[in-house]
Amino acid sequence: MSKLPQPHIFKSEESKKLRWGIFGAGWIAEAMVKTVQLNSQQDFVAIASRTPGKAEAFAQKWNLASSHNSYEELAARDDIDAIYIATLPSDRLEVALIAINAGKHVLIEKPITMDVSEVEQIYAAAKAQKVLAVEAMWTRFLPQMDIARQVIANGDLGEVELVVSNFCQANLGIPRLYTIGGGNPIIDMGIYPLAFSQQFLGNPSEIHAFGKLHHNDIDEETHAFMRFANGARSNFVLSARTSLPGWAGVSGPKGSISFGSPWFTPSSITIHGNGLTAAIETWTDESGMSEHLGLVHQVNAFAQYVDQGLLEAPIYTHKESIANIDTALKIGAQIGTRFK
Repeated sequence: MSKLPQPHIFKSEESKKLRWGIFGAGWIAEAMVKTVQLNSQQDFVAIASRTPGKAEAFAQKWNLASSHNSYEELAARDDIDAIYIATLPSDRLEVALIAINAGKHVLIEKPITMDVSEVEQIYAAAKAQKVLAVEAMWTRFLPQMDIARQVIANGDLGEVELVVSNFCQANLGIPRLYTIGGGNPIIDMGIYPLAFSQQFLGNPSEIHAFGKLHHNDIDEETHAFMRFANGARSNFVLSARTSLPGWAGVSGPKGSISFGSPWFTPSSITIHGNGLTAAIETWTDESGMSEHLGLVHQVNAFAQYVDQGLLEAPIYTHKESIANIDTALKIGAQIGTRFK
């Protein structure tokens, strides 16, 4: 078995500098601006929020040049190249179309929406306007994921047969997750293990799931088992009730790879042979960009794609994005969660 290849890094200095606006002033927008200001040349210059005073406070805190109380007003600016959309999933279709129809490239926080037809409308509008639209599945852009894709493409594991992961965080104290339209855990959190499995196996042909529901019938925990057309299997445990170290692995007949915890942030990757003590080599992310500082990789990649004239991300296409939302909804239906 070969050793681990080096990862492709979406470097700041190789990325076209864009002027960015932001829709929505919540915590994920703060995490995005923080890492960009520390680790990238991308220029976040303006923010809009419909909550009075919120955009102004955000702009002051993060030293942005301007703030707006209207998404339309920000989107109409000629000096903005791209908009990062960080609003609630329930209004993403509306606000994404405001940006897209104004001719702005859009990076839309995951889950892009909670409805397949809405996702399709967003991507169709972006194609019509010839702007780049990417769902912000930031794990796809992390260095360890690039290493994993190379290992598998090189045939070092053989044909992938099994993908296993978990995502368990004690999030009962986050009301948004248990509010209709705020992003159910199966979509808000479950999109991560679904996208992880998808990049190695594609989309499932068979799904079996059970879970535990909140008192208002929104999901709190999900156990999902999937089978694929070639016979491969995948499963994950998702819990918004309790926490576990986030682990993930991919295996084939020649060996396996495992990811450091938490696997969906900058961490590490180890290649294994077959056997209980068969670790061969580990690559560890030593960039210092832990947890949500890793959001910067997708921003640099986005800027490079704009420079290349692309309309979707090659490593997370519109088709893949739509399929992941569809799979999450099907799992949710099996466990009986409410979406509306």
